[in-house]
Amino acid sequence: MYFKKLSMFYAFLMIILFHSIVFSQSIVTKESSENRFTPPEIGLPDNIPFVKNIIWGENGTFRKLNIGPETRIEELKLRRKMLQAHQWLGIITLAGLAYQYDVGKKLYDGSDSDYWNSHYDKHKAMGYFTYMTYMSTASLSFFSPPARKYDNNRNSIKFHRRMAALHFTAMMAQPFLAKKAVENGKRYNELMDAHLKAGTVAFFALSLDALGITFFK
Repeated sequence: MYFKKLSMFYAFLMIILFHSIVFSQSIVTKESSENRFTPPEIGLPDNIPFVKNIIWGENGTFRKLNIGPETRIEELKLRRKMLQAHQWLGIITLAGLAYQYDVGKKLYDGSDSDYWNSHYDKHKAMGYFTYMTYMSTASLSFFSPPARKYDNNRNSIKFHRRMAALHFTAMMAQPFLAKKAVENGKRYNELMDAHLKAGTVAFFALSLDALGITFFK
């Protein structure tokens, strides 16, 4: 029953996200083909975030190293591509986390040795995979060029930043807790319980983040 509910929730989430991304890409293609976005000159936004300023600001690291496009218009095109890839990788990560969370909870709660033997290695391998895709997804957003402007008063932006901080912290904690649990047999149950809770937070925070981006743009 639990697995059925989780599967239905996951299927609904994937349909909504897929529709949102395909729709947004159709708009991008239409605008590009009609050449609507052709401003003569675009500067950096006045309220550029601190991290973006370090990387892409007038005296940022990428400017000094001469990394990236030569014009702001090309930077904005690159940003769009990187954020589209960020969305698609986010879906892949979320799908992996759904499987990871379900198998991990069954391994933690169950006492079936056959299930443990057949799924533990898969759970571990999927853990490496989702960690890699998650960090790749985060990097695409982190290193993308700055936006044309930032509206810090939008509720969707505030919600996304809070959820991102939450699932990023949980994703960083998961492998650390699992490693410590294996190394420290006396605290194994305690650390594995924390590992499961971190996985729960990561999965549901990322799910809510994806839904928030879809419905509250």
